[in-house]
Amino acid sequence: MDPTTDSPQEHILAHGLQSLISDGVRGFTVESLAKELAMSKKTIYKYFPTKERLLREIFTFVSGRITRWIQELVNKDANPLDKFEELVLTITRNLTMVSPTRFSDIKARYPALWREMEQFRLDRRDDFLSILVDAKQQGYIRESLEMELTATLFMNIINSVFQPEFFLNNRVTPSHVAETFLDIFLRGLMTEKGLKHIEDKA
Repeated sequence: MDPTTDSPQEHILAHGLQSLISDGVRGFTVESLAKELAMSKKTIYKYFPTKERLLREIFTFVSGRITRWIQELVNKDANPLDKFEELVLTITRNLTMVSPTRFSDIKARYPALWREMEQFRLDRRDDFLSILVDAKQQGYIRESLEMELTATLFMNIINSVFQPEFFLNNRVTPSHVAETFLDIFLRGLMTEKGLKHIEDKA
């Protein structure tokens, strides 16, 4: 999912993301990033006047490439149940690159940015809806279920559960939670045809 970084801004954002992953928001400084990039702080501040602005732009950079990848997945010629599973697990694997403690720091220190991150997750509802509608049309999901409500419930549950406090308090990993929730959620939706597809993959 990594794009080519041609512009100076993209170069800064790509390296800023890696620094944020490795050092967390507490250890992340413009000074350390400038040293890593072998450029002056003045150059970074030319594009990103404050640390908070830089963090927000890093999030926009990441969310943009995630959105592009999701659209490629949605448009891919594949079984919709497999696409749904790949979407959930791939996003979760990317989340595990950052520890819950570091997510907690972002939430505490930059609440406005955290709200943007939550809204980004909720905005993925239509992507999941598209896949679910396709799965229903192919007979994998029960006819009685309303897909718009199902997609809305799914995204709101994800947004409520995938909070740093949940993982810290329960001592569980995002990947384990995602796999368990995905299994419970999908099995509750499926027809016998859908269940057979899942069982045949196991």
